Amino acid sequence: MKPGIHPEYRPVVFRDRAADHAFPFYTGTQRVLDTAGRVERFERRYGRGGSKP
Repeated sequence: MKPGIHPEYRPVVFRDRAADHAFPFYTGTQRVLDTAGRVERFERRYGRGGSKP
C-alpha cells in the first residue's frame, strides 16, 4: 500500500450485550453519493425517456 493515501483505521469494537456478541468494524470516512442529483442531471441531459420507437 502507498503511504499517506489511505484513511486512518481505528480499533473499534461494537458489543451487543443482549446477544452477548462483539465484532470490530471500520471507522474511516465514507463518501455519500447524491443519487437524486445524479438522476436529475441525467434527465436534464437526456430527457425523461419514454417508449422506444
